Amino acid sequence: MQIFIWKARVRKVLLPHFSCHSLRHTFTTRICETGVNVKVIQDALGYKNISTTLNICTDVTKELKKKEFDGLDVYFQADRKEA
Repeated sequence: MQIFIWKARVRKVLLPHFSCHSLRHTFTTRICETGVNVKVIQDALGYKNISTTLNICTDVTKELKKKEFDGLDVYFQADRKEA
């Protein structure tokens, strides 16, 4: 009976379950997306191996992919105009 009463008092949670580790990965990905140097990210997060940082930063979003490829389009279009 006590368990039922306790459960009735629990509020709905608006956020999904996540861990501190998930937040760390999200933070790393987001600062990578802003263009922060990967060595700075490595040092700030205390990773000994640059490959660890790079593996996390490769979890790029669709927006970052689009932005980077749009930049390539601009570069190639400018190259054509100069030729």
